[in-house]
Amino acid sequence: PLPELDTEQRAQLTCSATFALVASEQARGEPAGLKYPPLKVRGREYFVRFGARTMDATGASREAVKALLEGEVQRLQQLAVAMQDPAGTLARAVEPCLPRLEAEVPPLPKPSLAQCTAIMSLAAEEMLARAGLADPKTKDLKILAAVLESRQRKTLQEQGETGDAIDRALAAEHDRMLKEALETGPGVEKYDLQTCYDFAKPEADKHY
Repeated sequence: PLPELDTEQRAQLTCSATFALVASEQARGEPAGLKYPPLKVRGREYFVRFGARTMDATGASREAVKALLEGEVQRLQQLAVAMQDPAGTLARAVEPCLPRLEAEVPPLPKPSLAQCTAIMSLAAEEMLARAGLADPKTKDLKILAAVLESRQRKTLQEQGETGDAIDRALAAEHDRMLKEALETGPGVEKYDLQTCYDFAKPEADKHY
């Protein structure tokens, strides 16, 4: 049996489902999702906290809370179909939830240029192994990784580092981020990866 929720619990459930839908859109690279903060890690944490409170307050099982979330996701999807406006329906659902997210789950830390260089290099290596060089996503990630590496090299040169020292610094950061990705739950997704895309934006008089 599913627990009865009060008004506040129902609002938290709706936001949990909305964050899950936005995270799915972001994972697919859909513009409708990318305009919001990264929600894979923070949205999941929001639901975990909601679930724990709901289980304590109602005595519901973990399976029952999961069923509530799945049912709410389905309801929102059906609403989007009925309204014939998936992007607008998602936007109307997520906007009132973002303040709740900010209050409940702190924003992800912003990585440095050095960290972003390593993160995108690792992402490109993973996509290459998974999909091959011909996949467009692999090519995009390799371009981003190359741009970030070039900018990190330039930054280190401006700090007085030389070629060999720069190579060692890049390799050390790559290995450190790889270890972090393997040893921690969310891995590099605990960072605000939008920062990395911002670092890689074309300069005003250039394009790629």
